[in-house]
Amino acid sequence: MDAETARSIATAAHIDQRTRAGELLLEHLRRVAESVNADDRATAWLHDILERSDETPDRLRACGLTAVEQDALALLTHPAEESYELYALRVAFAPGEAGRLARRVKLADLEDHLRRAGLPDDPPYAWARRHISGTLL
Repeated sequence: MDAETARSIATAAHIDQRTRAGELLLEHLRRVAESVNADDRATAWLHDILERSDETPDRLRACGLTAVEQDALALLTHPAEESYELYALRVAFAPGEAGRLARRVKLADLEDHLRRAGLPDDPPYAWARRHISGTLL
């Protein structure tokens, strides 16, 4: 999927959503997308879409999402019943190109979260970064 299409989809899906810190989610998505290489930008724009909207993989595929991007988005989606640590390890050790793409985007996501002052209920972002960055390739 091209990054501009992904940005438009993310904007429509997340227009009024906020992060736990009260910031517009779209600002976070923009920073993550700007911090990855051009080939990863669509996935970066959409990395929260399956978790925080009613968008479906089928609708995203109809808009140009590739199979690798779809698999990466599935990896980047944190189910409520899964601990954050298990989620991070799932991303860290996911095989193939989808795993590599998910790790690149997740590291950019974690870096953005770690740049702001932490909240008491934040997940262990630094722990996740250490584990995921060790398996980037």
